[in-house]
Amino acid sequence: MLKSKSEVKIQVQNIVALVENQFETTVKCIRFDNGPKFSQKDFFSSKGIIHQTSRVYTPQQNGRVEHKQQHILNVATTPMFQSKIPTNLWCYAIKHAVFLINRVPSPVISNKTPFDLLYKEQPIFSSLRIFSCLCFASTNIPHHKFEALSRK
Repeated sequence: MLKSKSEVKIQVQNIVALVENQFETTVKCIRFDNGPKFSQKDFFSSKGIIHQTSRVYTPQQNGRVEHKQQHILNVATTPMFQSKIPTNLWCYAIKHAVFLINRVPSPVISNKTPFDLLYKEQPIFSSLRIFSCLCFASTNIPHHKFEALSRK
């Protein structure tokens, strides 16, 4: 997660490098809105990347991105509401949602998972955990033998 918009330029460059090195392919085209934070003409031209922009104040031009963003938010808010975790932990809910979405088969890609298409192997589900659950911290100070030795 980015802490400020000033991190966008370096993160875009990092993602392009990751794609080139880890997946042995090249980025051919990137589409952003017209925000100045995405302007990297020198970098894009040096890599041969076509930089497309959408028109100002026309989110409908980014329909696929807007739809996916709404999907991620829907998947993220459900466990947040269910587990009653504070909203300042939203970034963990978003990461959890994307992790799950990438491991769920989709009819759009012939009932394969995005993980399977990217890594050419089935995802391992043994690492899945409950998003949030009640836990107890030890107090280590028993006042009476019938008092709780931990707190929620």
